[in-house]
Amino acid sequence: MDIQKSHGIFGPEMTDTRKIRQSVVLLIGDDAVRSSEYLRIIEAVGCMCHPVNTLTDAERILTHYAPDCVVMDYAPPDGGGIELIGLLRRRMTHKRTPIVLITGDISEVELERAVMQGIYAYLARPFADSDLQKLVQAAITDYHTARIARR
Repeated sequence: MDIQKSHGIFGPEMTDTRKIRQSVVLLIGDDAVRSSEYLRIIEAVGCMCHPVNTLTDAERILTHYAPDCVVMDYAPPDGGGIELIGLLRRRMTHKRTPIVLITGDISEVELERAVMQGIYAYLARPFADSDLQKLVQAAITDYHTARIARR
């Protein structure tokens, strides 16, 4: 028996020098109740989630973190979702970050603008928890696959 493994020197999940980083999701909600529900859904797939309810708070998070995915309601209380999508796409560190847009109501024109700005996917309310989980997981996988391919 390997003495290091038996005494837990590497910890319960690591048996070598590689460490897997937990995926980070920025969650921008339009109200606290929905945000807490989305937070629960996203964290259930093992992601670390930073929930915010305003564009101002989202900008503050984005200056310190490079999330693997952004999940956002289309109409945050202090502005439009298109503004934030544009902000993300103008910053080099967030230019390719996948954005999953959630809303209950969006016009075709607004959705087309969001697609042209580069959203990853659109999810209409109401939806199953598993739908959001699958989209977040696919977005993160695609994001990391693209990053590896660019190296």
